[in-house]
Amino acid sequence: MAASSHALLRIGEHEDIYYSDPANTKIQAIPVEYNTRYQQDLANKGAGTSVFLIPPGNGLRHIVIVLGYAPLAGQNNALNRGWGYNAIKNVSFRIAGSSQYYLSGAQLLARNMRLCRTKSQRDSILQLGGAEVKTVGEFASAQYAYIPVSVFAAPSSDGIGLPLPLDASSQQVQITVELNPPTAFWVPNTVAPAALPSQFDYAYFQVEQLTMEDKGMSIANRVDLNTHSYNMPLPDFDQQEFALPLQSSASSQPVVLSGFRAGQVKRLMCWLTKGTDAVVNPNKWYKPKAVTALYAGVIYSQYNDGSSAIWNLLDGTAPAAVEYSSLAQVGGGGFTSTATLNEWVELPFAQPTDGRDYTGEMLVNGKEITNGIVNLQITTPTAAADWTLHVVYVYNCTASFSKGSCELVF
Repeated sequence: MAASSHALLRIGEHEDIYYSDPANTKIQAIPVEYNTRYQQDLANKGAGTSVFLIPPGNGLRHIVIVLGYAPLAGQNNALNRGWGYNAIKNVSFRIAGSSQYYLSGAQLLARNMRLCRTKSQRDSILQLGGAEVKTVGEFASAQYAYIPVSVFAAPSSDGIGLPLPLDASSQQVQITVELNPPTAFWVPNTVAPAALPSQFDYAYFQVEQLTMEDKGMSIANRVDLNTHSYNMPLPDFDQQEFALPLQSSASSQPVVLSGFRAGQVKRLMCWLTKGTDAVVNPNKWYKPKAVTALYAGVIYSQYNDGSSAIWNLLDGTAPAAVEYSSLAQVGGGGFTSTATLNEWVELPFAQPTDGRDYTGEMLVNGKEITNGIVNLQITTPTAAADWTLHVVYVYNCTASFSKGSCELVF
């Protein structure tokens, strides 16, 4: 068959997309069994810290924190959509002998939203993080929040979904969660408040593990990890959130970002909150009207007139937004809600790509912030005095296993 002009001009390998063959078919090399049987109650179901230890030996995928209340008779206060994230003050993790890293509850929500590949996934993750409850009748049913701790795997399985290989480690993974007191995340009825529950009725960790059918196939039995290392790409790494109060101005204002760790910065994730939302809608996010990111005097991302929404959509697989519901108290003491969007901005430093596809992992280099300073020019949606800017530095990250331990490389 004669080759077309395009076939002559384009460089590539011929691939059969009619019949199955070795070039278009992949077969799992190490058979594993799935289980979610390992769970543990939080030591403190009210305010306080609980530690969860995951022993070495199996592949670790997802970790979920489950929080819940039994039916609450006569409860006339309210809970926001995503209240489970409001209940978490912070989460920390340590892989084997690595350093310990921290995420706030709001930052964990931001990470879960960013790592979803579709808007419907984002909407579902937020809704499952605690449904909005605003009437006495709704509290007659048990309420649950399911919080993925997505530090080792994204909250979906669009790619291959490599597990964290704890068979390559002789030490456990440690997850620590600190809960806020109920007064920090319940929305009070200011007319006739009912007593708040002092703690959750249900609060536990649960994990998804992949167990090899033949332990002899473990890399630890085939490679000397005392002299070699196994390096696993993580989705990315979020440095601890940076929050900065902004001035009341309708004009652009400068923000200096510092404290970058050594490593490749893929992007910045930014969102705004308002002080007037803090009690009733603490997870209400706004995108800046305009924002520009500069490093060493060079402009990298410049989004004016709210255009970050289209650029983030063009450079991603979903809009930088999730469906939210804003609560408000009515005169008689009840609550009403209005459907809104939570929006944020992603500011890339390198080629925008998720780095994951349906067949493998791809490393896309980030930017080495060698002088430790990035400048933003930001314009808030309105000239109000209570705007706070939240910024997360997002890095390339690899988990390197050797000598029974693990370190994160940025």
